[in-house]
Amino acid sequence: MKRSVEMEKKREEERVKKAEMARLKAERARAYEEPEWAKVDGEVEDDVAEEEEEEGVRKNELYCVACGKKFKSDKQWKNHEQSKKHKDKVAELREAFGEEDQDNEDDDEDADDNNDNGGGDADGFVSADEVEKLKEQFEGVEIQTEEKGDE
Repeated sequence: MKRSVEMEKKREEERVKKAEMARLKAERARAYEEPEWAKVDGEVEDDVAEEEEEEGVRKNELYCVACGKKFKSDKQWKNHEQSKKHKDKVAELREAFGEEDQDNEDDDEDADDNNDNGGGDADGFVSADEVEKLKEQFEGVEIQTEEKGDE
């Protein structure tokens, strides 16, 4: 019985101690003053608010890269995608990119042909076909090794 009374007293003391700590912590938080170097000017806050507002507007804005047009609603965007002008521009872009890709592939083939490393890519790897060609080319060639004597 005596033991349970002592335990209850300790618990009550701990509760009082925790409550006091919480009160002191809240009091310190209320008394806290931001250092001068960390304070933000009112003008900066206004600028940030304006930028956030502009970003919100931009997020709702749709833009067609092919035609260079902005749209404010999804319905306008969908209508534009179905338009003849848009489809013509997209086809024109695809054609231009296709030609550009073809030019790049031709340039890559020319670069591969001009490699001095006996064929293969710039990374030093060769295909199985190239290995077979090299085997045929060097057929009958023996590699001689020299034995080094102890000196």
